[in-house]
Amino acid sequence: MTNIWKIANTIVLIVQFIICILGTFYKHIAFGWGLGDMLWYGLMYLLLIIHFIWTIKSKNKSSGRFQLMTVIFFVTIIFVCLKATIWRGVEYPWNGKVFYSN
Repeated sequence: MTNIWKIANTIVLIVQFIICILGTFYKHIAFGWGLGDMLWYGLMYLLLIIHFIWTIKSKNKSSGRFQLMTVIFFVTIIFVCLKATIWRGVEYPWNGKVFYSN
């Protein structure tokens, strides 16, 4: 059972990484806060770093720890995705697109 949670945790970590890379290097992910979007990017990178370090330190630990990590960071990914879409701020309201475009 531990391997299933390790795989799930790795998938969540990869999704976090892809979201950060796409938002930084492909197109800007808009959260609707204007310059305040930088705070969201900082939060995304901070969560990615914490998740990565916690995963490395937990490499030989029980499945309970991986279960906890997977659930916590999956919920944060869902929250970030919702903030980038339907819960977007007033500066750039939701228009059906995740990426900012003029």
